[in-house]
Formats: sequence, C-alpha cells, structure tokens
Amino acid sequence: MAQPTRSYFATLTNLVKDVLDKISPRRLDYNPNRALWEVHGSLEQFDIRIKEIFTQSGRIYSYYVISEGEVVVGFDNYPDRRMLRQKYGRVFNVHLEELIPHKHGPRKMTFELTEEMSVEMFLNYLQELRKAS
Repeated sequence: MAQPTRSYFATLTNLVKDVLDKISPRRLDYNPNRALWEVHGSLEQFDIRIKEIFTQSGRIYSYYVISEGEVVVGFDNYPDRRMLRQKYGRVFNVHLEELIPHKHGPRKMTFELTEEMSVEMFLNYLQELRKAS
C-alpha cells in the first residue's frame, strides 16, 4: 500500500478549513497497515464528519452531514450489505468485502449507489448545500 503522506492530509485539512467552521482534527494515525485521517467541523446548523482510511484494500471514506444527532446525508464506500444486494442481487455474498460507493439519505433510511467520492467532491457538495439553504 502506498500510504498518503502527512502533507497530503495537511492539504486536505486546509481545504476543509476553507469550507467548514469550528474544525476539530480528530485523528491522524499511521501504522504499517493503514493510514487514518478524520476531522469534524460545522456548516451552519450542521455537524460535518469526514474520514479517510487507506489500507491494503484501498481507500475507505465516510463523509456525513448530521443535524441534531441524525444523519441528513452521508457518502461512504463501506461494504454495506444492502448496497451489495442491490448491485449484485442473490450473489451479493460473494462480494462482502467489496468497497461500494453509496449515499445514505435522512436517518440512513434511504440509500443509493453512487460514483466514488473524494474530500474535494464532498466539500463542493457542502458548498452547494450552503447556497441552497
């Protein structure tokens, strides 16, 4: 695994600071098997959670907008069984380890397949959310 450098995560943190308020770096952790970066912040009335994990299997991410403790919208690529079932049907169990980009709706009650997302794309999404409110 080619781990991202500390400067890569510093660059992401600076991008986040340009969009969010009350930035709180939560974790920056490296070991031989993975690199993890997590920050929390706020955007108007929303709490924002951003996490990236680089492992041997690839880049795992989760980007969430939360209001009053409830998910408003979330993007991640965890191997979610519901999404795998939607994509692969009855043979989904062959793909249980597969990272699958998807979006969660309010309170994680709805979900849909998406393209892979990056921190930059999520920040653009947040800026559009800000314009709409």
